[in-house]
Amino acid sequence: MYLCIDTISSAAGITLANPQSATHFPLNPQNSSDGIIPAIDKALKKTKSALSDLDGVFVIKGPGSFTGLRVGLSVANQFAHQLKIPIIGLRTDEWWLTRTDQTDATYLQSMNKAEVYVSQSEKSVIKELEKLAPCIWLGQLSGEHRARLSKDFTEIKKTDSIEGTWQKLIRTFANPGVERRTYDLVEPFYGKDPSITKSKRQISI
Repeated sequence: MYLCIDTISSAAGITLANPQSATHFPLNPQNSSDGIIPAIDKALKKTKSALSDLDGVFVIKGPGSFTGLRVGLSVANQFAHQLKIPIIGLRTDEWWLTRTDQTDATYLQSMNKAEVYVSQSEKSVIKELEKLAPCIWLGQLSGEHRARLSKDFTEIKKTDSIEGTWQKLIRTFANPGVERRTYDLVEPFYGKDPSITKSKRQISI
């Protein structure tokens, strides 16, 4: 049984899953700090599981909102540390691209008004929306960005369920022939360095 944590995407939620079954409780990514622990408790009760039953933790590490990332990673790292179980960090695009069997799919995610995070074949980059080449895509674009895409872009609208996606990932990482990306601590991935505005005020000591 694996605890799967997503506090940032449009599919945000807590999922308890193994290769055969999965139970999902949605979270509001805008207010995940209040809902994450109660959701974990509900999932454990519904599946009649205990924390001692967990074999590992999966967590989405970004890109995504700063607050959502910090909340999700803090909880995931703490559970893994306290229970002494493996923790596996996945980028948001890795999770989304697992939802489709379309091998040439591109993941697109709005980063700001002008830029989009683009991922395909394990390569990722930040690009201006107008400089994107037409592609078959899925992901998380704002309404404004969607409206600005040309008709040459094709969105994948039929994807695996949230539960099915986590089950697929668990089967992949449980395969002895696949290297398991486990860490003592999963760090956030922002897609690019966070913007920090320096204060114009003079600070004296």
